[in-house]
Amino acid sequence: MRGDELAAAQREREWFHSLRLPPGAWAVLRVDGRGFSRFTETHFAKPFDDAMNRHMVTAATALVAEFNAPYACTHSDEISVLLPPSVAAFGRGLEKLVSISAGTASAAFTAAAGLAAVFATRRELHVDAELPMKDDYRRLVERIVEAA
Repeated sequence: MRGDELAAAQREREWFHSLRLPPGAWAVLRVDGRGFSRFTETHFAKPFDDAMNRHMVTAATALVAEFNAPYACTHSDEISVLLPPSVAAFGRGLEKLVSISAGTASAAFTAAAGLAAVFATRRELHVDAELPMKDDYRRLVERIVEAA
């Protein structure tokens, strides 16, 4: 099989590539540290380590910049990023939004901490439904959405 044939065959198997965030919908990307229980036990003080918090804020700030998001919050090893309907990054393709968000958070945290850290986008997207955030954050985000 030639290279171009192989590439075409692989593209045929990209079943989820066409999934898009619906136009006009708000969404939340949830980015979660992979294996962070062990990672934080090894490298940070528990339960509230100032350095860990700063690195999480750095990762959240990088996600806000990447997606031009109006809001992000951190809780433990999770980051929730609010995407407004105007976000058109990557044609609103779910695979790209999910992979780029995990990569951005991993790179930003790793650079800030000087330690290799891996993030995954968990629960990928929640569209116009229950926002997956703590109640205080949920109320703030609801006000942002109402004001838009």
